[in-house]
Amino acid sequence: MKAENADKIVGTVRFSCDTPGAEKLTLKMQLQRKDGEVWHTVSSASYTVKGTATHADGWDRHSRTVETKCAVGVYRTVVDWSRVSRGDTKGDNLETGGSANPCRI
Repeated sequence: MKAENADKIVGTVRFSCDTPGAEKLTLKMQLQRKDGEVWHTVSSASYTVKGTATHADGWDRHSRTVETKCAVGVYRTVVDWSRVSRGDTKGDNLETGGSANPCRI
């Protein structure tokens, strides 16, 4: 979760859609920090990707990131995604497990 050689925490989502790619893939990303039992968003980013930019060959994947400055705490990445492909719309919410003090790893 920590960026190499940098003083920042980076959350990453990787993706690839079947050929020819999605008509539209929307990614709403958040880096969240835990405060007691509650998660708070400390950084967010949104991306919209279309067509061949959503497809990668074989085991390859595209990626997008959200980041914040290093600070002590427990962090997780949350991604709300939706895609439109061949007239069908699907979406979901994904959360990583918490990572304690990722800048010290």
